[in-house]
Amino acid sequence: MMDKNLLLAVDIGNTNVALGIFDGDSIRHHWRLATSVSRTADEAWIVLRALCQSDGVNPERISGMAISSVVPDLTGIFTNLARERFNVEPYEVRADSAPSLKIHYRDPTAVGADRICDAVAGYAKYGGPLIIVDFGTATTFDVVDDRGEYLGGIITPGIELAVKLLHQAAARLPKVTLAFPPRIIADNTEQSIQAGLLYGSVDKMEGLCRRIRAELGREAKVIVTGGLSALIAEHSTIISAVEPYLVLEGLKILYERHGK
Repeated sequence: MMDKNLLLAVDIGNTNVALGIFDGDSIRHHWRLATSVSRTADEAWIVLRALCQSDGVNPERISGMAISSVVPDLTGIFTNLARERFNVEPYEVRADSAPSLKIHYRDPTAVGADRICDAVAGYAKYGGPLIIVDFGTATTFDVVDDRGEYLGGIITPGIELAVKLLHQAAARLPKVTLAFPPRIIADNTEQSIQAGLLYGSVDKMEGLCRRIRAELGREAKVIVTGGLSALIAEHSTIISAVEPYLVLEGLKILYERHGK
C-alpha cells in the first residue's frame, strides 16, 4: 500500500496563490501561481498535477489539505479540488477553526486567515513578543505577545499595489521595477519612484515597529515575510529574520492542531 503522508498547504492571496507540499515537518516543494477567480477546480487540478510531475511529487501521496484564503471565490474551487481529486475534507483556517490562538480583536472573524497563520508560525518559531510584517498586496503588521496571543496590528497598502496605483493615476509616471536605487536623491523619474516606494517602505516599517514597541512597553522581534521581504530586509537594521513561507508553515501547524 502506498504511504500517503503528504500535506498540501494552499495560501490564496489577492495577487498570488502559494502552494506548499509538506512531508512530515519539512516543506519539500513550493510553487506560486497568479490568482485567477475564473479558474475552475479542473483547471486548478491540471496545473497542480503538472507542477507535481515537474518536481517528482506523486499527487496520490497527498492525504490532507489546509487552506488559508482571503479570496472567497477561490476557496470553493480548492475545496472542491480536495474532495474530488484527493478524497479529503480540507481544513480551512478561520478564527473559529483555530481555537488554539487567542485573538484580541473586537471581531475575531475579521482577522484574515493569512494573518492567523503568520501569528501561529511566528510564535512557534520565535516566541514573543513578536511583530510580523507581511509584504503582500497589503502590508500587514501583526503583533503577538509573550503568551502567543494575537493582539492586533496594522494594515497599509502594499508596495506592488502602490506601484500599480501610481502608474494608473498619473499618466506620465512609468510603472517601475522594484529595485533600490543607488541614491536617495534620485536624478531621474524611475529612480525617484523607486526611492520613494522602497526607502519609504523601509522607513515606514521601522517607524511603525518603533511605535508598536513603545505601546507594548518592551522590545519585540521583527519577522518579515511575503514576496518582497528579502529585498526590504537588505536595507533594514531592525529585522530579526526573513521567513518566506511563514503562512504555509502556519497552515501546517494549525492543520496538525485542528485539521486532523
